[in-house]
Amino acid sequence: MYTSNLKLLLVVGIFILTIITSCEQENPCDGVSCENGGIEVILNDDCTCDCPVGYAGDNCEVFDASQVQFLLDSGNTPIELYNGGISLEDLYGKTYLDGMIFYLNTNNGTGMVAAFEDHDSMAEWGCYDFDVPGLNNVPNDFPTMPETIEGTRIGDGFSNTNFIIDANCVSQYGGNTAAKLCRDIGAEWFLPSRGELNMMFTHLFLNNMGNFESALYWSSTESTLDQGAWGHYFQDDTQQTIVNRNGALRVRAAKAF
Repeated sequence: MYTSNLKLLLVVGIFILTIITSCEQENPCDGVSCENGGIEVILNDDCTCDCPVGYAGDNCEVFDASQVQFLLDSGNTPIELYNGGISLEDLYGKTYLDGMIFYLNTNNGTGMVAAFEDHDSMAEWGCYDFDVPGLNNVPNDFPTMPETIEGTRIGDGFSNTNFIIDANCVSQYGGNTAAKLCRDIGAEWFLPSRGELNMMFTHLFLNNMGNFESALYWSSTESTLDQGAWGHYFQDDTQQTIVNRNGALRVRAAKAF
């Protein structure tokens, strides 16, 4: 009797082990590894990854290009997203550090954002008929692209603005200058250089982003022509020297990151 019971238990044990082994072998999620917090889900005997917001792909291994703003708001940097497969076009115009991305250096991760709106009033450039110390005088006949000359380049806007403010530039008819209006937003904000303003035009205005006007905007780039300054006409993409620095033009601030 004891032997019979032992044999029965052994048979039952083998049967149960066979079922368990069979189930383990038939698990459709074997070999599936969901990344970035994805969860394995079995549906119709097929295993898929249920990806969290911001991620896509069979294993949630890539960023979701339709969720760029969410990813930025979640703490990802523009260069992390770019290196993860997000295009520059999908980054431009997105909100980051209190502005809209309009430039990203894909080599070192630095970039720039534009203020969300023009300043609520137009402004003069200031320092009429006065050569601002420290600012390079960019010839009127200098080719508008590429922006390689000092004072026009990507990254020159902050120092240009410092030189203008240090010179205590004032407007002829009262009110703040364009550079002063930008700096008053915060210590990191500045009047963009000619090249930076062109990036705003190309990556924001031409894509109907940024609420820009079809009008002339001041840059912080000084010209040799009668101590004028460079502006950019946001309608026909014309970069031109504005001789009358006391003319009232539109102002859009920028900030680097």
